[in-house]
Amino acid sequence: MSTAAQPRAGAIQKTLLQPSRFAVFLAVGAVVLSLGFLAYTAAQSSQRLDPLERHMSHLQDLQHVNIAIQELLIHHFRSATEPDPAQVDRISATLDALVHRGAQLHPQTPANLRQAKSFLDDSRVDAKTGLLAALAIIRRTLDQENRLQHEVVIDSRRAADVETAVAIAAMVLTPLLALGLMIGVQRRGFRSIDRLSRLLENVGNLDFSAVAPVPSDDPLADVYERYNDMAARLRAASSEAEAHASALESQVRAASETLLRQQAELENGARLAAVGEFAARLAHELRNPISGISAALHNMEEELPPGEEQDRVRLIADEMERVTGLLNRMLEQGRAHLETPVQVDTRRLVGDIVRLLRYQVPDPIEIHARVDDTTCTLPRDTLRQVLINLLRNASEAIGDAPGVISIDIERAGDQLTLTVADNGPGYPEALLSRGIRPFQTNKADGTGLGMSIIQRLVRSAGGEIHLGRSRDGGARTVVTLPCGD
Repeated sequence: MSTAAQPRAGAIQKTLLQPSRFAVFLAVGAVVLSLGFLAYTAAQSSQRLDPLERHMSHLQDLQHVNIAIQELLIHHFRSATEPDPAQVDRISATLDALVHRGAQLHPQTPANLRQAKSFLDDSRVDAKTGLLAALAIIRRTLDQENRLQHEVVIDSRRAADVETAVAIAAMVLTPLLALGLMIGVQRRGFRSIDRLSRLLENVGNLDFSAVAPVPSDDPLADVYERYNDMAARLRAASSEAEAHASALESQVRAASETLLRQQAELENGARLAAVGEFAARLAHELRNPISGISAALHNMEEELPPGEEQDRVRLIADEMERVTGLLNRMLEQGRAHLETPVQVDTRRLVGDIVRLLRYQVPDPIEIHARVDDTTCTLPRDTLRQVLINLLRNASEAIGDAPGVISIDIERAGDQLTLTVADNGPGYPEALLSRGIRPFQTNKADGTGLGMSIIQRLVRSAGGEIHLGRSRDGGARTVVTLPCGD
């Protein structure tokens, strides 16, 4: 290359690189802007969640105070004794702490709590009257706070939807704007070089065809030669980019499916929370009448002569006691108190359950039990409820047709294995492939919570549950539980 051509080639090279540098700057700016906005929306979402988290803790403490007052009143009415002053003082101290914490949403809540505390602390009012007045105020306060929390959640969801829409628009429009500016700068930079502009336009259209040979005295001969080299590299890069884009598309599709599954699980969690709240209210309404029924059954058991009728009444009374215990635990509202393991005679336990369910299972269905004669330390009511639920599921699956349900219990060292199998239609393939999930059912009138409850009970006792098919093609459930001496 001649001495005169070298500066000309350098100027052309500088002109060619100028749009590329500007394009890189625009791309980096677009990425930084998009990431900055996403970080801002994430921070805003986190700031909205913090007050909700504090308010949920505030509501939980208020609910604990509500339950504590109810328990004091129930004990007072049952035993006809004055409420324990120490417990009343603890409730008063809790109310005082809630007032100073300031996590409420309703502006009237501090005044309500102070008023409830004044009823508890007023020596001129008897303890029962003070507790009843405080209970009414606490319940009213809970209703107010729950309504406001619902409104805040709705507002947060709307704000999140708006931010998501804006973020998507920014992610789409910012690269498009950067691309538009890049094309404009490119056309302005190469306006004085007609042929080279057409070549670069071909590049913009992803046409990486090589330039036909030009005379050696052409002032842009070196540029065309470099363009051909660049076009070859771009063709290779385009192929790699297409392959990479295809791989990224697969990854995005997989990530989207994962997010959809997680969203479904969150919605199931919200539905479970609603069911839990309803169950707690229902438990509160059912506990007292069931306790009365249980007491009446125990009286009937004592009055009846020994025999089959007395055994039936005893079994029913035991079931009522177990139901009462379940209701009491349900009312603890999230307190992680596990059932205390006790010595259990597994053969006797299974025999009692089979005799009890014999009156509920259709006559054509046979129940066969093979149980090791052993005793072990485990949560008795948990095992009882798991076995009853599994037997009822098997009976409902078989229906009124003739069938067989088998129960096997074996102990191996410090582990107890319970197997329940039937010759019914078996578990659905979706349940076997995806596992137990809340609200997943193939029954027209089912809630989809039966197997979820069984799984929760088994795991709370430190055990595991596995689903499969029996040798007859029916359902087979294997439950393993820790079994101490």
